[in-house]
Amino acid sequence: MTEYTISLQAYAKTVLHCAKYPWATVHGLLLAEKKDGKVRMADAIPLAHNWTQLTPMFDVALQQAQAYAKTKGWFVGGYYVAYEDAEAVQLSASSVLLARAVSAAAGDEAAVAFVIDAKKLGPGSTQPGLVPYLSVDSQWKEQSGAFSSGAKGKGSGAATFVLENNRMLAATQKLVAERADIDIHDFDEHLDDVALDWLQNKALSERIRTA
Repeated sequence: MTEYTISLQAYAKTVLHCAKYPWATVHGLLLAEKKDGKVRMADAIPLAHNWTQLTPMFDVALQQAQAYAKTKGWFVGGYYVAYEDAEAVQLSASSVLLARAVSAAAGDEAAVAFVIDAKKLGPGSTQPGLVPYLSVDSQWKEQSGAFSSGAKGKGSGAATFVLENNRMLAATQKLVAERADIDIHDFDEHLDDVALDWLQNKALSERIRTA
């Protein structure tokens, strides 16, 4: 059974990417590290808010993300998507293709896909806005109730999901309220202005670290 831990950097950047473009479908990558059989989602790389298909742009972004991950001793171990329809929490056909590409890039490591549940991102929410999916028998299956106390990844029984600490939700909500989303840049924006830091988002990373 694999245990996935979500760090504050990974969770906050994912949520802030959604907050910056609430009118659009956004997606990105999660960088992971593995130790003692456990996978920690250490950081997030926002990809796009304009395109949502498997395209040459996605391939280029994925390759650059892989190269950056290697410099940190990490690997691309996850994919996230938030749909413009706030009620949607199922992986779409196009998202499945992107998740498969990330899974192939992860190689022997088990990649995970997350759909953002916007209904759980509001002030005072006590539940993470993440709906995880794992590839089981060549199908991406929802791990319903994965973050619930005592949950063992319903849907496959092969994984558990936990937040790194109990202050993450409040810290992320505070960052959203402070409009920290202004400081996050995705690959789409980088294509318009190559000076924008989409891989590391250093300034935002520091702000999250001290949140």
